[in-house]
Amino acid sequence: MKKRNQLILGLFLFVYTSLSAQAQSAPVGDTTRVAILLFPGVELLDFAGPLEVFNHMESAKVYTVAAQSGPMTIMQRMLTVVPEYTLSTAPLPDVLVVPGGRMEEVMQDSSVVSWIRRTTSHRQLTMSVCTGTFLLGKAGLLDGKTITTHWAATQMLQQMTPKATVMEHTRFVDQGNLVTTAGVSAGIDGALRVVARLKGMEAAKQIARIMEYDKWDPKAGLVVGQIRTQAKGKANPTVGKPAAVKKTVVMKPGQWKLTSSIDPVCQMSVDGLVADTARYMGKTYGFCSKMCKERFRKEPMTYLKH
Repeated sequence: MKKRNQLILGLFLFVYTSLSAQAQSAPVGDTTRVAILLFPGVELLDFAGPLEVFNHMESAKVYTVAAQSGPMTIMQRMLTVVPEYTLSTAPLPDVLVVPGGRMEEVMQDSSVVSWIRRTTSHRQLTMSVCTGTFLLGKAGLLDGKTITTHWAATQMLQQMTPKATVMEHTRFVDQGNLVTTAGVSAGIDGALRVVARLKGMEAAKQIARIMEYDKWDPKAGLVVGQIRTQAKGKANPTVGKPAAVKKTVVMKPGQWKLTSSIDPVCQMSVDGLVADTARYMGKTYGFCSKMCKERFRKEPMTYLKH
C-alpha cells in the first residue's frame, strides 16, 4: 500500500510539473515582474489565488512586498506570512496585485499609499482583488474609471469614489492598465484575464487547467472597450449594473453616538459612510453594509473580542 501511494504521488507530481512546463513552453521574452502587496489582515485567497496563477505564467518573476519586513498575520488569524521585499527594496513591478482584507490599517499607512501612487506610471498593469480597490481609491487612481469590488462593498466604494463607476455582481472589470475584481476567488479570474492579455488566451486556459479551476469563464467579466459591442448583441448575464448609492445613516443630534468609527466585522472605516447601525450592550456600532451588520448580530462577541 505504501509503495502504491508513493507511485500515485510520484505520478501526480510528474503530470503537474509537465503541465506547468507546457504552460511556460513559449519562447522566453523579457521577464514580467509581478509584485503582490501584503499587509496585516490581508485576505488569504485574495493574494494566494493570483500568486498561484502568475507563478505558472511564462517568464514571470512573482514576489511579495510589504511596508515592513517580518511575519504578519492574515485576516483569518491562523496563518502568518513573511514578505520577500519591503517597499524600499522591492524591484519595480510590471504588474501590481493589491488584495483586500481588513483595510483600515493599511489605508492609513501613507508609505503604502505613496508607493502605489508613485510607481503607477511605471507599471504595465495594476490589479486589485476584492476590497483592495479601496486602497487604489485612497491613492487617487480611480477617478473616471469603471471598477468593481466585493458585492457587499460596492455601494460604499461608490460613495468613496463618486467620480468612478462601480459595477455590481461583475466578476472582473478590465479597463486597460487597470483590472479590478469582485471578492476573494474572483482574484483568480482577474489574474487569468491578465495572463490572457499578456501571454494569450491559450496560456490562460492552460493555467486554469493546471489549477483545475473549472469555474473560470473568460467572458464572465466586463472589458470596458467592449461595452458598446455587448450592448448591440445579447446581454452578458455575467455582468451586473452600476451600484446605486443608498443614503447613508446620518446620526442626528440626540441620537446614539457611535462607539467607534470602525466597522467591527470588516475593520473598515465607516466615518461618514455608515450604511447601518446596531445596538449591543448599551453601545452603538456602525457598519459598512447590511451583511456586516447581520454577521455582527449573529455572533457579536466574535468581533468584539479582537
